Amino acid sequence: MKRIYVIYFVLIASIILMILNIAELDFDNLKKGPFTGIISNILLIAAMLLSIRDIKKKENN
Repeated sequence: MKRIYVIYFVLIASIILMILNIAELDFDNLKKGPFTGIISNILLIAAMLLSIRDIKKKENN
């Protein structure tokens, strides 16, 4: 059960970091943006959601 808490913590932290990266975007000059940070946060969120789904499936069996 501790593992799921760590996953939720990483999920919340990555959402906060993604919000900060989006806030840093310069919409006047999009070439100068933190796109790699945003993309990596999206991939991390997707991986954590898949991990949560997998853990819940294992708990039900």
